[in-house]
Amino acid sequence: GALSEMHAQKIKNIVSMAIKADAPLVSFLDSCGMRLGEGIDALAGYGEILSLCSEIQGVIPHVCVVSGVCAGALSFLPAFADYTVMLKNAELFLSAPSVVQARFGAKTGDAASAYEAGLASVICDTDAQAADAVKAFFNAFGAVEAVDDCNRLTGAISDIISVDGYDVTDVINQIADNGGFVEFCGGYAKNIVTGLIHMDGTPCGVIANQPAVENGDLDAKACDKAAKFIEFCDNYDIPVITLVDTDGFAVEMGANICESARLVAAYADSDAVKITLITGRAYGAGYLSMGAKHTGADVVLAYPTAQIAALPADTGAVFMGEKEIASSDNPAATRAALIASYAETMASPLQAAQRGHVDDIIDIATTRQLLISSLNLFLQEGDE
Repeated sequence: GALSEMHAQKIKNIVSMAIKADAPLVSFLDSCGMRLGEGIDALAGYGEILSLCSEIQGVIPHVCVVSGVCAGALSFLPAFADYTVMLKNAELFLSAPSVVQARFGAKTGDAASAYEAGLASVICDTDAQAADAVKAFFNAFGAVEAVDDCNRLTGAISDIISVDGYDVTDVINQIADNGGFVEFCGGYAKNIVTGLIHMDGTPCGVIANQPAVENGDLDAKACDKAAKFIEFCDNYDIPVITLVDTDGFAVEMGANICESARLVAAYADSDAVKITLITGRAYGAGYLSMGAKHTGADVVLAYPTAQIAALPADTGAVFMGEKEIASSDNPAATRAALIASYAETMASPLQAAQRGHVDDIIDIATTRQLLISSLNLFLQEGDE
């Protein structure tokens, strides 16, 4: 599998044909590197392949399957792909894992490391499973005949979100056609979930805070993951559904403000249809970063139990009522009353709706119906 000059030419020809035919590209990587005897000519071939694969980002869908060794410059290719499948015994590294471990004491280069770093979206045990993963991606990527009732009720979501630290993928399965969900980069930034579903046959991207991990708080990695996914959806004109339930940003040592700001920019810059559903908490910078009306959402829906405010109730109420609490004969009772009042008034979705920041407060059982009708409004407009 060592790359030669002519080997590179064959690969470039296939990529060029895919571009001309507007056809998806699937690349299988298992190579020990380039043919050293060809020197700079083989290296030039590497560069031309990487350049072409960079150019096709957002033009034609590219799925990469790492089935063996993917080392050195070749390791850039999975990073360019829209979706990467990796065999469990495959290797993916830029610098030799033995050198990295000797210098830093960290294990790298294996499939688990690539999964945790967000380079691999899924790890498979066998070639057959990898082929199925590629098929699942393309099935989710394209429109299909609707086989699930668009008016199916989703009352079960009430029970799901009533549990602290619930798994948001259970909510996604409730709203998606037949519960189908192809997750992207599930091992990276697990506090946010991204992936593809169908809604009445239409492919849609989903971005959701994950309360089961770190309470759904955002951080730089979560913002990076979500921003990349929005860009993917924008490239292929795939609508984005955002499920919001977060207190905001986690406290990080040396927080990367540039990476965190990237998520707001991705929503604001995207031309894709964007529908946001606030299922629980939506506070401060977290609210603005997760597809708010003011940062690019076309439609914003909220559950009656949602909380939308600059600060959480237990923080905002105490901050605003500090003097009242201090002068009270029963500070604990006063504090509790202020928190309850804040939650019912200032953090109520009703206030947000009255001021135009939320388009509708919906019955949880009608979630799927109203998400589909919101999407259809824009899709029909586009068809005309």
